[in-house]
Amino acid sequence: MKALTFQIKIISRRLHSQYRRRIWLQRFTIILLALAVLNLSVGCMHYFKVNASMPPTGENLSGLTAVKKTIIVHFDNKKWVLVNPEVKNNQLSGKLEEYRNLPTLKPVKADRPNRYMTRTSWNQSYLLNEVHIYPAEFTDTGNGTVSMPISSLDKLEIYEKDIAATVGSWVLGFLGGAATAFTVFIVLLAIFKESCPFVYTWDGTDYRFAGEIYSGSIYKNLERHDYLRLPTYPGQESYRLKITNEAFEIQHTNLAELIVADHASDCDAVIDKYGRVLTLGDLQQPVIATNLINQDVTQQIREKDNLIYQTSSASGEYNLTDGLILQFPPAGNAATAKLAIRAKNSVMLDFMLGRFHDMFGSAYQYIMKMQGEQPREVLQQWMLDQGIPLSVSVKRNNAWEFTDFYNIAGPMAMKDDVLEIPLNGTENTPLEVKIEFGSFFWEIDYAAIDYSPRSVVSTFTIPLSSAVNEHGRDISRSLKGDDSKYYTQPTTADQAVVTFNLPAAAGPERTIYLHSKGWYELMRNPKGPHDKEYLLTFKQPGRFNQFVIEEIRKIEQTAAEIK
Repeated sequence: MKALTFQIKIISRRLHSQYRRRIWLQRFTIILLALAVLNLSVGCMHYFKVNASMPPTGENLSGLTAVKKTIIVHFDNKKWVLVNPEVKNNQLSGKLEEYRNLPTLKPVKADRPNRYMTRTSWNQSYLLNEVHIYPAEFTDTGNGTVSMPISSLDKLEIYEKDIAATVGSWVLGFLGGAATAFTVFIVLLAIFKESCPFVYTWDGTDYRFAGEIYSGSIYKNLERHDYLRLPTYPGQESYRLKITNEAFEIQHTNLAELIVADHASDCDAVIDKYGRVLTLGDLQQPVIATNLINQDVTQQIREKDNLIYQTSSASGEYNLTDGLILQFPPAGNAATAKLAIRAKNSVMLDFMLGRFHDMFGSAYQYIMKMQGEQPREVLQQWMLDQGIPLSVSVKRNNAWEFTDFYNIAGPMAMKDDVLEIPLNGTENTPLEVKIEFGSFFWEIDYAAIDYSPRSVVSTFTIPLSSAVNEHGRDISRSLKGDDSKYYTQPTTADQAVVTFNLPAAAGPERTIYLHSKGWYELMRNPKGPHDKEYLLTFKQPGRFNQFVIEEIRKIEQTAAEIK
């Protein structure tokens, strides 16, 4: 019966995928029309949404204050900040202070994305920490302190980042014009998102999006370990997270465990793609950073501020590859350098990989099967030759020497990552590092180097204590251990809630990573013939990059014709 149910799910999903292909042209036209008629400034936009699903109860308010949310009180068409909020005896109390932050760009709408600014002095990221309450009454208890019955609260609204709307605006920015996200973001996400499992963490009151795992592992032979840094929350004795399938693919997760690193407060613990726990104790920013056409981009990657570097099409000139050349202070007698970045893949990469796969036509299943039987090294080399991972080279003797690469990060969230670069111990000149990728494939927010020796870290590997699927069934045996058992998610309704018991802290600071392993199958069903000779040209290094540029020019031409 279980096997039959599983097959029914797969068949249903494939029919859904086929339907998506039939409406592709209609959706694509919508995007082009949006590009043609919306004449807004180019650049990345950020959006927040109003989450009003949480009822205004004492328990919920206590949880929100515990995680240091900012409580905003609305009364009589005015608003204040509630300082030192306290929940007691079904009363919410605190001191009212004037709300002094910058006003939102437009009145906040509860039913659509709302834009906020992140650049220069007009930085409204604080909105993502606000909780808004609307009391019908309150009592002045003196010295500016007020008390209000929780039962008098009409509603409770939490402001949080709207990932879909933000990504939608960035995609349109890639094509030369940003659009208001509420008109297009649903369409964009439905078309572009073909990635990997999403991970959400429980903060005591709600699940928060943390990132994606084993991105790019679209064949069994590309199954890999992944290390995703997770947020920590005050007073945690256990950790709960959710693994979901939100794309048209079948996801196979082999392992889910936590790696907990307790360390001193003067350093940070990080895990590289090999599973090694490293420490960052003296991060140094680049003296100067330029892109591959010698434009100064230092300010864009010096801080973790979402002021990102991404390939621009504004000039109308397109190179197959893009990247950064970073110059750092000399390493002295350091034996290694740790290159820390914060970056993610673009939605453009997901979209173009989908376009590429659709060219397989009715031979899609056969070609994907043949590709999946290729040796892992062959598949990885093809991706490197097309600039899909983020390659790292160091300049030695006036020549660039390839060192390593960062794994694909996925398009939905910035990921902190690190690579260790061997040095010769006599680096008395500035260290030059090149990060290279296919044009339009990556967005880079931050890069820094660390030459400091490894600090003491207490590391714990924490197996899961429980894991249940969306029906409450125990799936823990599928996620425990690196073995032949997999937790498989064939539909977008599949999700797992996984919990872990945390050990007592062995240091003043704690860092938590999710260690996972798995792979996923893309569920596409394109029709029609395929051009075998044309597809064989994609074995050439850089051919996929050339294809992406060709597709972008077609989109621009069609958009111009619509105008």
